[in-house]
Amino acid sequence: MATSEERRQLRIGEVAALERAGDVKGALDAATEALESDEDAAELHYMRGCYLMQLARHQDALEALERAVEIEPAHAQAVNNLGIARFVLGRHAEAAEAFREAVRLDPTLARARLNLGNALFEMGALREAAAAYEEAIRVAPRYLKAYGYAADAFLALGDLDAALRQAALLGQLDPAAGEELRARISPAAP
Repeated sequence: MATSEERRQLRIGEVAALERAGDVKGALDAATEALESDEDAAELHYMRGCYLMQLARHQDALEALERAVEIEPAHAQAVNNLGIARFVLGRHAEAAEAFREAVRLDPTLARARLNLGNALFEMGALREAAAAYEEAIRVAPRYLKAYGYAADAFLALGDLDAALRQAALLGQLDPAAGEELRARISPAAP
């Protein structure tokens, strides 16, 4: 006979299989149904929140992700996605708080650092945003889109040289992407 944890993991696997098959609505329904008999399954709340985000049901996603984090406060991905839900709802300061917590929980989570940069950028904290993007790059140098975000932050600060440095660094990893970023930053730059 399966333990409750084994049954939980089986349900999580079933829900994930629906998502992998491209059935986000089915995965959402399955996660919701599974939670009826296992309301303390943080991972199911997290998955449900992710599916609700994909379906642009952001307020519902926020509530599901808040529940996931309430049950499992150390779930860095859930905390990051809670930040995303807050960000999409225009709650940038609260989003930044969640992203900082996700980084604290998992310092290697480059996506949370990039998201923190986005929240700070929206709040007008451009230097802090640029620093967050650079930290995302430091943690995951092949996180290519972070270079463009960093360049945008430096441009907003009026620092064309720093923005062009981001394009040069990107060009070392992906010459075409680096050139595209350089051209976007400064069409007349050599």
